[in-house]
Amino acid sequence: MHESEASIVHVNITDFAAAVAIAKQPRLATRPFAIALEGSARRVVITASRKAWEEGIRAGMPVSTAQRMLPALEVLPPDTQSAAKADSAIASLVASYSPDIQCDKGGHVYLDMKGTGRLFGPVMDSALKIRKEIREQLGLEGAVAVASNKLVAKIGTRAIRPCGLAHIREGEEASFLASQDVGLLSGVGSAIARLLEVAGITQIGQIAALDDNQIIAFLGRRGLALRDAARGLDSSSLQKGVMNKRVILRKVNFSEPILSLDELKAAVFASAEDAALQMRMESMGCQAVHIMLFWSDGRTSEATRRTKGQWVYDHEIETSLFQAAMQAMGRRVRLLAFTIKLFELGPVFGQTDLFIPDVLQKQQSLQHSIDEVRQRFGPGILTHATALCHGN
Repeated sequence: MHESEASIVHVNITDFAAAVAIAKQPRLATRPFAIALEGSARRVVITASRKAWEEGIRAGMPVSTAQRMLPALEVLPPDTQSAAKADSAIASLVASYSPDIQCDKGGHVYLDMKGTGRLFGPVMDSALKIRKEIREQLGLEGAVAVASNKLVAKIGTRAIRPCGLAHIREGEEASFLASQDVGLLSGVGSAIARLLEVAGITQIGQIAALDDNQIIAFLGRRGLALRDAARGLDSSSLQKGVMNKRVILRKVNFSEPILSLDELKAAVFASAEDAALQMRMESMGCQAVHIMLFWSDGRTSEATRRTKGQWVYDHEIETSLFQAAMQAMGRRVRLLAFTIKLFELGPVFGQTDLFIPDVLQKQQSLQHSIDEVRQRFGPGILTHATALCHGN
């Protein structure tokens, strides 16, 4: 295999939660169903099965709306245990083809097959075998793409989903991307998508054609990264391991020991905002947060908070971490420092703008706007008022 040959393989099990449900209960293959959290007054669809999607059911749609549209719709709770087992099984299967793998929660796996030609032959042959083994051994049908980098490989699987095999050869990245919908490009969220729509930009190639001055005038300096991505440029390496084992950490050391609850709350909010911004920039949410307090007498205390759903926005992370801090307190000793951890990370649950309830739509729009300002002018430019006394 030539060094320049495309060697990155991306496996994408579309609508993973629904696919796992069908693998576990084959009867569901012919029925329209949706996955939604239980116990919420305003439940929304997390994932729709292929049959439900064909009937107009979309992720982010209120369950009540979906059931009115399709009375035969079966609504199932998320089966996180089965999903975790399926993720682990996929990781074990692909690990036999390459030691260089990145397993992202939710049926997404990357492999770097460089240097494996003598063992397995051409990369496309391995990709075909991997897809076949996942289907036959795990009952999961997926899309698999081979490309020169992660970005193009991921767009490759998204372009052919729900299933199939794609090969984007070295040097053909830009031509492949040119005619693809801009919505397939990582980094195009709802806010940027609206801007692109107003400008009449519908294909990735239109972004790729913009020069530096044009893209900066349109989207600011952050637009340069989006334009380069549209040209198929991606130097990121595989983040080896399983996504849900990755964590986002922050540590705060106080300039002098504190007793004030207000100072602690301010510092927790400030560090939570920073950690949450990094998480969203990686298109992730978390299901658990942890805080450890370091006391002046050398002791520590800690607490963890979890959710059955997913935390994404600042106010969710701030509130859950401060609740954990209150749980870990209980001492009248001065505090030296603390660490926070966001973990059990996974891809953000997809939301379709048209069907997001008004409250969620407002939260999402506000957070997108805040994130854009922070990326452009620095994270400290906008912050929760509670965090202002931290560092003063």
